[in-house]
Amino acid sequence: MDTHNNIAVIVGITAVISTVYKLLIEPSIDAKIAGLETKGFLAIDTFKSNLNDKIIVLDRKVDIHLQDYTNYKEANLLHNNGLNEKINHTWNKTKELFSEEKATRKEIQAFFQKQHGSKNPN
Repeated sequence: MDTHNNIAVIVGITAVISTVYKLLIEPSIDAKIAGLETKGFLAIDTFKSNLNDKIIVLDRKVDIHLQDYTNYKEANLLHNNGLNEKINHTWNKTKELFSEEKATRKEIQAFFQKQHGSKNPN
């Protein structure tokens, strides 16, 4: 009967240990797990917030650079168009001067032909 008593004592001690574990240790483990989950969620939320702030800053920088590029492109286009207009104006003025010069030259050649009666070689 001695083994029967020993088994009863071992079962009793095991029951007491499991009860102590269930009442004292397991709730503290659950609280620690809940605390870790909360800290994890807070860390994720903080990371998302920081990442969102960085994305907003980068978006603003990109917008500024795009606006600068657009302004630079428009300024170059205006300058290019101004130069084209100036070149066309000068070219048209030069064509008018050459046509006037050609007309004057023909008048002078006609005058010399009338005066001398000979053809002027070109």
